[in-house]
Amino acid sequence: MSIITKIQVQKLNKERFNIYTDSGNGEEYSFSVDADTLVKFNINKGQSFEPFELEEILNADQLRKAYLSSIVYLSRMMRTKKEIEQYLTKQEFLIDIIQTTIIRLVEEGYINEEKYAESYVRTSINTTLKGPSIIKNELLAKGIHNSVIEKSLTLFSKDKQIQHAISLCQKKVSALSKYSTNQKKAKLEELLRRKGYSTNIISIAIEETHYESEEDDELQALLIHARKAKKKYEKFSGWEYNQKMKTVLFRKGFPIDLIQKAILILEEEELN
Repeated sequence: MSIITKIQVQKLNKERFNIYTDSGNGEEYSFSVDADTLVKFNINKGQSFEPFELEEILNADQLRKAYLSSIVYLSRMMRTKKEIEQYLTKQEFLIDIIQTTIIRLVEEGYINEEKYAESYVRTSINTTLKGPSIIKNELLAKGIHNSVIEKSLTLFSKDKQIQHAISLCQKKVSALSKYSTNQKKAKLEELLRRKGYSTNIISIAIEETHYESEEDDELQALLIHARKAKKKYEKFSGWEYNQKMKTVLFRKGFPIDLIQKAILILEEEELN
């Protein structure tokens, strides 16, 4: 049995109290509680308690501490259960304390993962060009259940997805001037896949994007690659040289008739 010998307000936190006890070996610091726990258990100087009673007091104090810490964390923005769990784990609360705290926060409406997912999707739509798959993966990483995510993604209409996908293509296409028309298409498709858009949305967005090069522009892009290839294969001649040039340039998506034209231009440049 321990007897409380002194109750002292902490210097740095006036809402917490250090409790000193004597178990027969002299006064020593035993534990600390906040004002709410102090009142709840009517803790007073001279009060005696058994070990199981101390365990109950400490458990109640930890629950109170975890709850208040979570409220402060939630005051900055909405959080998921997983985010609260990770936060409290870093604060070194025991798993039982964490789970009990999360249950209370859900019951009181401080954690609402349906509203969280809806808010997250709306924000993503309004501030980014991410596709549905990317948004879904981000929500899954935050611990949101798949059914909740699917429901929230209905806010991301097909028309809005198409608008975003087209915007991505328009931003990217100007940086693809050195590529063939086929390469441009392939790179735009790959961009949209990485950004989380479906095959159907990608097809529509590509069709709505002006990426095809005029023949002169295509030829100029081809000549950039052809001159690099010429340096690589200049040790070859005749049929072998022409085949290697045609093969490497065809793989880059240029049409064979334009490739032949480019090879002739390079030959003329060499003669001049």
